[in-house]
Amino acid sequence: MPKVLHITAHLGGGVGRVITNVALFRKAIHSEIEDVIVCLEPPHKEQVITTLRSAGVEVEVAPSSEKLDQLIETADIIQLEWWNHPLLAQWLSSRESIFTRLVVWSHTSGLHYPAIPASFIGLPHTFLFTTPLSLSRCDRSTINTIDVVPSSGGFNDMPQCQRDFSKQTLSYGYTGTLNPAKLHPKIEDFIEAVDIPGFSVEFYGDPNPHPALEMKTKDNPTLARRIHLRGFTDHLYNALQNMDVFVYILNPTHYGTTENGLLEAMACGVVPVVLNNPVESSIVKNGETGIVVDSPAAFAFAIKHLHDDPQLRQSMSEAASADVRSRFSIDVTERQLREHYQRLLDTPKRRFDFRTIFGSTPWEWFSSCLGNYKDLFSLETIDASRQERLKLPVLYEKSKSSVFQFRHYFPDDPMLKQWSEILEEDLASVTITR
Repeated sequence: MPKVLHITAHLGGGVGRVITNVALFRKAIHSEIEDVIVCLEPPHKEQVITTLRSAGVEVEVAPSSEKLDQLIETADIIQLEWWNHPLLAQWLSSRESIFTRLVVWSHTSGLHYPAIPASFIGLPHTFLFTTPLSLSRCDRSTINTIDVVPSSGGFNDMPQCQRDFSKQTLSYGYTGTLNPAKLHPKIEDFIEAVDIPGFSVEFYGDPNPHPALEMKTKDNPTLARRIHLRGFTDHLYNALQNMDVFVYILNPTHYGTTENGLLEAMACGVVPVVLNNPVESSIVKNGETGIVVDSPAAFAFAIKHLHDDPQLRQSMSEAASADVRSRFSIDVTERQLREHYQRLLDTPKRRFDFRTIFGSTPWEWFSSCLGNYKDLFSLETIDASRQERLKLPVLYEKSKSSVFQFRHYFPDDPMLKQWSEILEEDLASVTITR
């Protein structure tokens, strides 16, 4: 029985959902593949770990070096679940080498920050992206296998919704991350452009609401009636059942790839209206499974069109559900991964050293994935590059591979300390200006 050892920072978010669902699906179909999952840090919620172990999936949380060495030695394939998390960067660079058959599944696109080092793409036996858009950023002349497997956990836990397409008052909503790096920085312009009485959008996502958006709604009573920040929900399916239109207007430089929130909404028949960003445009078939817009005016027109035409809404709802349930099912994800594993089993193991790619210090681990943004982190141009940094909200996140997240894990690194203080000064300068 082939043993696949997944090494991941944790099992949270969309990445955790797909790893979990693939492992559970394999157990349910009595797959010959044995998944073993290593989490480098304890989970925020134990339920996922309990569910996996109850199904017979081995999960090791923050194992000792000796235990992990044993798991590596007995694994047929190692699959790195990669998005430049600080703990995985530390683990990769703390070892002289790893002897294995190696698959890297990149859960970040590389289109923006964090970038994916070209030498990393060419290193393993197989490097898997989660969106075909990432292929434009790599050198296809490498001798290893480069392919795309969308990071979708499927929709087996989300039955088809029954909808009333004749109703006159529609419900509009969003589910997903609410931080400034994900949502469009001018999301309020899109929402205010809509000329429909009583129009409002329910936002479900992080426990802590979008601070800037929350402040704007407090200062603007009209906007407060249109934007409702509901926080996190444990009842996602119920929320989607009650939505008719999915408002998915994201930051043009967002870090997402498979966009599970969008897929889940479409699977439940919620008609999406998305911005013409590359990832969303590759998922939504404009005019067939949703509407792709390029401005607040186009967004307002799309919302009015859906509001006034129940037949269009029904056809898009049904097409969206059928399309994503076919293209992004758990069966497809599992089969594509399995095909790569089967090919690899005939390939000899090799030694891999990651230090030449990512470096050996926390600052080097962070800066190795800055890509085109590396010049923004030069001590010689701190003030000159401040305005360019401020255009990229992801750099100021407390997570998402930011300098603040790396400093959280490695507080003694002097460069991380210095640059987190510089970025705090960036933010303070905006507050002072306002």
